[in-house]
Amino acid sequence: MLLLLLACIEPTGTGFAADPADSGTPDTGDTAELPATLYDDDAIAVIEKAVRSDLRGSNASGVQIAVWYDGQLVYTLESGTRHPDTDETIAADTLFQIGSDTKKMTALAALQQVEAGTLALDSTVASVLPKVVLAASPDWAKAATLHDLLSHQGGLFDYTPWNDDPADSQLRAVAEGLFAENEWAMNEPGAFWNYSNPNFSIAGLMTEAAAGSMWPDVLHDDVFVPLGLSNTFARKSEVEDRGNYATGWGYTLVDADPWNVFDSPRYTEGTVEMDVVMDNAFTRPAGMVWSTASDMARFHAFFIDGDSAVLSHALRTEMTTMQTRLYPAWDAQGYGYGWTVVEGVSLPDYYDIPMWVHGGNTLSFTSASYVLPEQRLSVSILSNGYGDDFTRTVVALLAESGVLPESTRNPGAPTAETDAERLEGTYLEPILGRIVVGWDGSDLTVEMPDADEAGVSHGASLAFAGLTDVYTLTVAGSSQAFVFTPAESGEYRWMASRGFVGTRTP
Repeated sequence: MLLLLLACIEPTGTGFAADPADSGTPDTGDTAELPATLYDDDAIAVIEKAVRSDLRGSNASGVQIAVWYDGQLVYTLESGTRHPDTDETIAADTLFQIGSDTKKMTALAALQQVEAGTLALDSTVASVLPKVVLAASPDWAKAATLHDLLSHQGGLFDYTPWNDDPADSQLRAVAEGLFAENEWAMNEPGAFWNYSNPNFSIAGLMTEAAAGSMWPDVLHDDVFVPLGLSNTFARKSEVEDRGNYATGWGYTLVDADPWNVFDSPRYTEGTVEMDVVMDNAFTRPAGMVWSTASDMARFHAFFIDGDSAVLSHALRTEMTTMQTRLYPAWDAQGYGYGWTVVEGVSLPDYYDIPMWVHGGNTLSFTSASYVLPEQRLSVSILSNGYGDDFTRTVVALLAESGVLPESTRNPGAPTAETDAERLEGTYLEPILGRIVVGWDGSDLTVEMPDADEAGVSHGASLAFAGLTDVYTLTVAGSSQAFVFTPAESGEYRWMASRGFVGTRTP
C-alpha cells in the first residue's frame, strides 16, 4: 500500500495542518552537526510533525531516520525510545533489524561472485548446489537460475522459518535437508514475479558456495567493510556483542508450521526482548541483517554513485533495472535484483521520475528505503515495531527536499477490468487442487472441488481489486489477491497470489 501511495495512486491529503494533539519535538540526534543543504527550518518542522504523527499511530516506541543527498548525510533524526518499556533514548548508532531490506545486500554479494566468474546469472541451482533437490518438484533446481531467484521469479512456496537456528552451517543443512524434503514449486521458475523469501535464502547459499566462505562473512568482507558500513551486522550474536540495539514490539511465535498453508500460528503479542529474537541461518539472506538508518542511507548511495572496486557499473545497474513487472498490465512498477523499481512518484503531486524502493518487516522491526537516483537523494527509516507505517514521514522528507522537478499529470494505473471470458478455465494449484473459474454474465465464479473435499473454505466468486488483472478471493478465511498473468502467447495461464499459484490446464 505504501508503494502504491507513493508511486501511482493520488493520496487524499497529506495532513500537515495544525494538529492540537501535536506536542513535543523529536530528538534530532546529529542533525545540528550535518551540513544544512537540504531542509530549511520550515521543512524540518513539517518533517518532525509527520514523524510525531506516524510514531503515535505505529507499533514502535522509536524511529531512526537518515537522509543522504549528493555525497553526504544531510539529515538524521532519532525520536522516541529504543525499548517499548523504558525511557532509553535512541542514538544515531542504535541498531535495528532491517528485514527484507537485507535482500539488496544478498543480491549485491551474489553479483560480486558473478563479476568474479564463480557464478553466472544463468547458473542453475542444480549446477551450484547439486544436493538441493526438491522432492515434490525434482526438476525445479535444474531450471531455476540465479537471475530467477534474485528477481523473485523462482516460483517457490514462501517457506520462512522463524525458529532459532543460528549456526552458519544451517543455511546449507536446511537447504539440502528440511527444505529439499518439504518445499514445492508453485509454478515453473522464470514465469513471473511472485515474492518469496526462499528465493534469497538459496541465492545466499549459492553465493556462499561460490565464495568458499560462510554467508555472514561474505557480507562482512565483501559488502560491509568496503562500503564503510561499520554499524551493520548479519549475525544476532554480533549485535549482542556490539550492544546499543533497539528492542521491538511485535510477536513472539509459540508454535507454527511453516509448511502448512492453512496453519494459524500461535504467538504472544508485546515487547520482544532480545533473548527471544530468533536468528535463523536459512532466513538470514532474506531478511535478518541489523543496521542503522545512517548506514542504510550510505549503502543506498552506492547505487547512485557506484564503486567499481565493489561492483562494476554494468552489474550495479542491473540491480536497479526492471527485470520483471510486478503486474503484467502495468509497466510502471517492476523488480530488479533486491530493489523494486518504480516510474513516477505521487506526493500527492505527480513527478515523472524513477524511484527505487524496498522495505522489510521482522516480527518486531520495520524498515523502509527510498532512492530518487536522478535527484541523488536516499532516505532510510527504521523503527522498532511490527508493520509500522511512516507514510506521512516519507512524503514529508521527499516533498520538502526542494530537489524535485516540476510536477506533471499523473498517468495513473491501469484500472480497466480484464475481459472476464478470457479468464475462464480450470487452474491447477499444488495445494488447493482444481480452481474452476467461470463467468455467469455478471460475476467471475469459483469452484474448488478438491478444496471442498478437504474441508478448506473459500469464496464463491472473484472480486475485482481495481487494478487490471488483479482479483481477490477468500481462501481458508484469508483474503488473497490473485494476479492473472498471461503467457507469451497472450493467453492467461496463471492466477497467482503469494500463497497459491494455479496453472491453467489446456
